Amino acid sequence: MNVPLVSVVMIFLNPGRFFEEAVLSVLGQTHPRVELVLVDDGSTDESPKAAQAFAEQYPDRVRLLEHPGHANLGMSASRNLGISQARGELVAFLDADDVWEPGHLAGDVALLQAHPEAGMVCGRTLHWSGWDDAPVDDFLSPLPFAPGTVVPPPQLLRSVLRWGAVSTPICNLLVRAEALRAVGGSEDRFRGAYEDQVLLSKLELEVPAVISGQRTSRYRQHAASHTTTANPQAAQIEATARLQFLQWLSSYIDAGRHREDRVLRDAVDAALAVATPAPRRLASAGALARAAAHRVPPQVQRQLRRVARPRRPGLVRLGSLASTEPVSRFFGFDRGLPVDRYYIEGFLAENAENVGGRVLEVGDSSYTLRFGGDRVTRADVLNVDAAMPGTTFAADLADAPELPSEAFDCVVLTQTLHLVYDMAAAVRTLHRILRPGGTVLATVPGISPVSADRWAETWYWSLTPLSARLLFEEAFEPDLVEVRQWGNVLSAVAFVEGLSAQELRPQELDRVDPQYPVTVAVRAFKPA
Repeated sequence: MNVPLVSVVMIFLNPGRFFEEAVLSVLGQTHPRVELVLVDDGSTDESPKAAQAFAEQYPDRVRLLEHPGHANLGMSASRNLGISQARGELVAFLDADDVWEPGHLAGDVALLQAHPEAGMVCGRTLHWSGWDDAPVDDFLSPLPFAPGTVVPPPQLLRSVLRWGAVSTPICNLLVRAEALRAVGGSEDRFRGAYEDQVLLSKLELEVPAVISGQRTSRYRQHAASHTTTANPQAAQIEATARLQFLQWLSSYIDAGRHREDRVLRDAVDAALAVATPAPRRLASAGALARAAAHRVPPQVQRQLRRVARPRRPGLVRLGSLASTEPVSRFFGFDRGLPVDRYYIEGFLAENAENVGGRVLEVGDSSYTLRFGGDRVTRADVLNVDAAMPGTTFAADLADAPELPSEAFDCVVLTQTLHLVYDMAAAVRTLHRILRPGGTVLATVPGISPVSADRWAETWYWSLTPLSARLLFEEAFEPDLVEVRQWGNVLSAVAFVEGLSAQELRPQELDRVDPQYPVTVAVRAFKPA
């Protein structure tokens, strides 16, 4: 088999102490044909000398480029310079503060060769805070689809727009050079933050991608990086850059062949609506009061807070909630959308691109059709009672020989597992009935009232995020199980009382407090 040359483009601007480690991680790759293209974006420190030393030491493997006049033209222009000079059939990118494990490129090249219909490999990375023994947990970025899945354009971009966390890190992209040049590289006007997302979006609009499950790239978290959470200004940089990126993307799509893709347009518009700041209004009395509070001495502010939200026993007033009877015994359905359904439907909306092909849902097919749309080729419904309308399978998940093996591309399982006493057996069934490349989207109750109807007879469990993770990791590969939670003390109280989601403000619902998991969600993949 042909062994392709991989050109690794590494742009740098005053990279500091991590530069050498990044370079050596490229030179240490086990793939036998690698060239490193170093692009200096106008550095003023000692890094050009270090780069020149590498080029002299490894003349057949390392080249050093710079802009005319040693100019600083920005990250996109620097990537484009590297792309234009790359000699390889394949191109990868590594920033000057990140690293690869030795087998990284070999794994991605093998995956791309196994899928000639794909033009690029997209994967995940380890968000790496432990490089300096910091007391912060490292974590893997989530995958958009199961490893080994080939995703046609522009489905990957739609998935990223729905939930930005699944975006491919630039350090885990391997792309055919011809595809990269066909989309015109990146956009020079994006000099810094989100420049990588611009390039990725152009590729995701046009190029089929195969998903890698490797965990061999490390995205270093440190304060000097303007896009990392270790930087105190990261939130503002992120918000401003994301809005500019989405505005560009909207115009770019309007000018291209996907302008009639209604699902893509809806995803862009929804992302823009979230990213666009609300118009400034005249200050309310409350805002004026808060502004005045900044002029009150801190010790007086503390005294006022104790009065407004008393801590001592006997001083708290429960008001209209001072009753042993809840506001509603129907989870809030009689008042609007229940709080847990707000979280459940948000989870399904973020992962809607996983709902497609043949889909099995418990109860009815409403979420399948709502979130899967035209991607669904067949919608099946599972119930324990065959007489339930729309039922195509009647079975108990804990023991379900009626359900065919490797038959479903997606299983939508909302608020069901807690009704199965042998949950471990049920999860094993889910794994068995999934096709390779399939996805389970499951939610379970955390803090919750117990049902007052017939389901109370089999309401066995509530789960924490930890118990949900361990439960699914017994049947699925641990690296392919993602667990999330939503809720806080206010939304938990509201849900227990039976208030609806409409009775709380979005910022009150969206705040996540790990001590108060109202809804726990699991997304689990079966490798393709």
